[in-house]
Amino acid sequence: MNEPEEATLRSPLQLELSTVDDPRVIKRQLQEEYTNHAVPTTARLGKWGIFSGWSSIASAMAFVYYGALSASLVGVQQALIGIVLTVIVYSVLGTKSAREAIRWGLNSTLLSRELFGFRGAALAPLLVASAGVYYAVFESSVLAVALQSYFQVWDIRVWYAIVIAGMLPLMLGGMQTWLNKLNGISLPVYFFGLLAAVVAAGMRFGWAGDWSAFGPAASATVIPGWLTVFVLYMGVWILFPDTQDAARFGRGTDSKFHERVSFGWVFYLIAYLFNGLVGIFIVALAAPQDSVTESGVVHGVIGALGVVGLIVIIVSQVRINSANFYFASVNMERFAAHFSRRNLSRRTWVIVLLVVVFVLMFTDVFSYIAIALAWQAVLVVSWVGIMIVHWLLDRHKEPEFRPARLRAVAPGFGVWVASSAVGITLLQLPAQLPVLSALAPLVSLAASSLLYWAVRAAGLSAGKPVGADPVRAQVQDVWGTRIKCSGCTLNYVAFEMDTARSGDHPLCLDCQSRDRS
Repeated sequence: MNEPEEATLRSPLQLELSTVDDPRVIKRQLQEEYTNHAVPTTARLGKWGIFSGWSSIASAMAFVYYGALSASLVGVQQALIGIVLTVIVYSVLGTKSAREAIRWGLNSTLLSRELFGFRGAALAPLLVASAGVYYAVFESSVLAVALQSYFQVWDIRVWYAIVIAGMLPLMLGGMQTWLNKLNGISLPVYFFGLLAAVVAAGMRFGWAGDWSAFGPAASATVIPGWLTVFVLYMGVWILFPDTQDAARFGRGTDSKFHERVSFGWVFYLIAYLFNGLVGIFIVALAAPQDSVTESGVVHGVIGALGVVGLIVIIVSQVRINSANFYFASVNMERFAAHFSRRNLSRRTWVIVLLVVVFVLMFTDVFSYIAIALAWQAVLVVSWVGIMIVHWLLDRHKEPEFRPARLRAVAPGFGVWVASSAVGITLLQLPAQLPVLSALAPLVSLAASSLLYWAVRAAGLSAGKPVGADPVRAQVQDVWGTRIKCSGCTLNYVAFEMDTARSGDHPLCLDCQSRDRS
């Protein structure tokens, strides 16, 4: 490709403008996934590419396990009510998250800056990356258990190493390369494989099943059963910032499709209701002796389908871990960019995170899943509560995400910390405050929403007075025009450009962050 045609516009602020993509940016961002940049409209992907890439989330074996776990806690009927309510709420919030990301081409970190401040927003990518690592540990451990269960050889630690080594080449893809192709091809294998596992389990072990694992614990819950399940699934609200990270690559013309299918009710029916029902039936029909554990689900699938069941589990784990490592790597790169002028590439972060996951697999992740989910739920729902109020108050406002125009730490960050502290404190007091402890995520959600509304009503925000916007003042089409960055010398869309602290030359978004470091 030829270098972009450029024309220098003489003005108080010298800008080198172009109306075509910089081939150097295209090459670099195929690997870096616009981690610290707005996604230009020319880099947006077709609707089936976005759907295929995001659909990997639906194949999390954790969601199959959650279905069985929910039924064991409160009974099948209450579990299904809770899951259906979860699908409804997730569909509404997922739709809005996708709409904002598609409209502005911004990831969850950039959309958070106006809420928490330039530095305060750094906690968002750290939280998302940590969740990605945690789920990668869970899913990788599930695969290792499946392999050991089927082959009946070697210590589990050997299988941990085999799983991590085998994952490496498959985890390097991104939304723009072959991540969507990998998951598009494997989606039918996963979906119909789980259906086949249920049918085979019924035919092989009998449709009557053993349902003794479900229901006895229902009387022990201090809140209604359906609400217990709803709160349990709040631990996975991390999907909303993940939604923004994936949906930013969507085209505006495909927005309705993504709001209903990719990130809306169609997706959550599969992810939660379908997977939950599969988990309940697999445990009841094929693995009642294992009770409700992650190994019980694995043994049930393998027991029903044999080697085909093993293949289904391998496919599901490759699919979900491709998403886990993708979201973890882009968010770790963003987190590091807030505090350092030097950073690792996204692919290097994948390798680093693989090592971290391998080490954590030796900690027996299954022993602390409940605690990890509860803490994660409190932190994430507090973030979502603030975001919901922001959406309601600024429905038609263009988001501000450029560092020089934001405070380092905004009042919203204090709201986040305070509401999360309330929820975590309640989690630690189950004996003293049993009902409030069980409802800790909901309490944090209410606290963050009300406190942030009060902050906004008081006129406090992350923005600060910085005067004129000389870059955008010279550009009529901020999405169709590229401007040469004086820092990295690459051409990025005018929508993300701003001046350096000196005010005499333009910088891209990534270089603006470095300018503030």
